[in-house]
Amino acid sequence: MGTKIFASNLFIQEVKKLIKSGSHADCEFVLIEEIFSKNMKSITQKGTPKKIGGANETPFIRRRLNAGTGSSGGYRLYLWAFILDKQVYLLFIHPKTGRRSGSNMEKDFQKSMVKTFLKEKKAGELMELLLNKEKNQIVYSSNKKSVFS
Repeated sequence: MGTKIFASNLFIQEVKKLIKSGSHADCEFVLIEEIFSKNMKSITQKGTPKKIGGANETPFIRRRLNAGTGSSGGYRLYLWAFILDKQVYLLFIHPKTGRRSGSNMEKDFQKSMVKTFLKEKKAGELMELLLNKEKNQIVYSSNKKSVFS
């Protein structure tokens, strides 16, 4: 069984906005290359883990995704990595440059995002995502429809 990837509603909405903006139209491609085409070890080893809730809790990871540009380009991705369950939860993404850019998340926003994630996870509202047969588009696992088109 491979790595299962889930996304929060906030994550899906942010990616849609980035793609629509034009200057970040490559966002889905970057996610396919750097997350959906990788195994759990590859996904988590490049990230910066932050333990939330003590040393034995599952890590919250901040990871830079490359977009074929130098160190100033690309995206910052925030995710939970449930390594024992082989599950990844995509929580938030923002570009490092451009109109929708940001450097790092403020602590209050990070706490709010974690609260929302836990609520959505408990309610079963997170969407499982995977690649289509051609491996060129991210789709919902439930109906195989494109997530971002």
